[in-house]
Amino acid sequence: MLGISNHYPVCFGIIIIGMKKNLANIVTVTRIIGTLALLPFDIFSDTFMAVYIWCGISDVLDGFVARKLNITSKFGSKLDSISDLLFYSVMLKKVWKYLKMYLPEFVMILIYVVIGCRVLTYALVGIVKKTFSSRHTILNKITGLLMFLLPFVVRTPYLLYYSLLILTLAYISLVDEAGYIIRKEQTA
Repeated sequence: MLGISNHYPVCFGIIIIGMKKNLANIVTVTRIIGTLALLPFDIFSDTFMAVYIWCGISDVLDGFVARKLNITSKFGSKLDSISDLLFYSVMLKKVWKYLKMYLPEFVMILIYVVIGCRVLTYALVGIVKKTFSSRHTILNKITGLLMFLLPFVVRTPYLLYYSLLILTLAYISLVDEAGYIIRKEQTA
């Protein structure tokens, strides 16, 4: 019995080392779980907001942890991109009825176009890079932050202007992504 207990510190140390090596990915996985946990709740409930805010914090935290601990990886970057796509898909699903209720039809059409272009961009990047990922540019991060704040703005009188700001940045970001894809193709 004593021989078994002597191994606990070693096992615990291996677990801690493994957790440190994967800490950023663990944070990202909690965002994926949190994102799925948002589905049954109304966007104005306290539970939704608490989980939603954690998802936003974890989106910033995983990259920070990865860079700070020098544990960045291709897998982590892909996991983050998948997590972002899932998170923003769920968020849009949850706010969609309010957007349709409060925004004019032309803005909804612009939103459809941006979503379609973003899906096309993901597909083109997949073809060019032979992998699934999105570029983590400053413009994409700003657009993502503004998108994240959308549920907090959805029932305010500023929703139209806020949505137009997001759409403008999203279009500029798409042009930047298209330029990147074209340049990548020309150098290949």
